[in-house]
Amino acid sequence: MSYLTHLKRNKMHYAERWIVKYDSSNPPLIKEVKQIFNPEEYRKFKQSKPLNTQEGLIKILEQDKKRRLSLTS
Repeated sequence: MSYLTHLKRNKMHYAERWIVKYDSSNPPLIKEVKQIFNPEEYRKFKQSKPLNTQEGLIKILEQDKKRRLSLTS
């Protein structure tokens, strides 16, 4: 089961957030997804990345999947 399928099937806690790291290709593809356990503390860092909710992360992963499929075809 992929992580995208896991997110769609299971409802996560409302306070959970994720960050997404991209590679340097053109178009940028997702390199890494990390779950942030304490989003309030993470936001205080100077170079914090945008935090995504479960719904936002699902949209980002679906877009990345479409990009990867279009590159292979």
